[in-house]
Order: sequence, then structure tokens, then C-alpha cells
Amino acid sequence: MGVILQILGLIITFTMAMEALRRFGIDVGWLNPLAFFRRRAWAKKVTTPPLYALEHPVDVVAVMALAMVQATGAVTVEQKEGVLALLRQHLGLGDADANNLWVASSHMLRNRALAPTEVPAVLERSIEKFTDYHVQTLRSVMQGAAQIVPPTSAAQQQLLEAVDACFAKKQAAARPWAG
Repeated sequence: MGVILQILGLIITFTMAMEALRRFGIDVGWLNPLAFFRRRAWAKKVTTPPLYALEHPVDVVAVMALAMVQATGAVTVEQKEGVLALLRQHLGLGDADANNLWVASSHMLRNRALAPTEVPAVLERSIEKFTDYHVQTLRSVMQGAAQIVPPTSAAQQQLLEAVDACFAKKQAAARPWAG
């Protein structure tokens, strides 16, 4: 019983000392472990680029379609219209929704080509939400975007291979142990 009272006394003393320091203007909030983890999670969320925070397969499909046409250089009007047609066809979007998805995707890529090494980071948060149908749709849209201006370039082929590698890795991780 005496040990419990000593522990309670230490806790109360520590709490009062922290309050006295706070009253004198000394910030000790960084000692709070809950606040530390909240601040750390918030900093991670704020500093993560939007391209790497995509959580829905539809958003990933649109970004990857734009990345396919940007891999050949500057995006032409023909390529833009082709990608919008692919989004309308495969995702069942209307004209306004497809255009909004195009604008959001182009904002995320900021007129730069997506490197194949960035594909795992783009898929990281959404890969678990991809069903087989979503994967097939992603591949169809990417291949369709590559064929807007044939032939498929090496950069476009590398993007397709990077996406395939990510989903192959997911499939390998999902398989039960063989034994």
C-alpha cells in the first residue's frame, strides 16, 4: 500500500511541476506522448504529396492514363481526347466527371512524366482496394492510352511493367504458404 501511495505522490508532484513550468511560460507539451504521435501523423499527412496519397482505384486509373500519354512528351489534344474517351468508356463517367478527373490528375502530375520507380508509391495506399476487375480496367485504360499514338514507347512499356510488378507482388504476398 505504501508503494502505491508513493507512486501516486510522484505522479501528482510531476503533474504539479509541469503545471508550474507551464505557468512560467516554459512549453513542456512536447513531453506528452499522445500529442507527439498526433503531431507526427499530421506532419506525415501534410508533407505527403497528393500523388502518393491516392486511396481510390478510379483516381489511380486516371493518373496512370495521363502518365501513359505524358511518357511520350507533351500531351496533344488528340491524346487528351483519347484519354477522356477511355475514362468515359471504362469508368462509366460523364463528360464533366471525366474532365474533372483529367484536371485533378494533371494537377497531381504537374506536367512531368511519372517515373516507373514512382509507381509503387502511387499504388501504395490504394492497392488493397483493387479487385481483379479494377486491375483489368487499369491495364485496359493504360494500354488504350498507349495506343492513342502508336507505337507504344519504351517509357510507356516500363510504366505497364511497373504496374504489373506491383500487382504481382501483391498477389505473391496474398498467397498462402505452400508446404
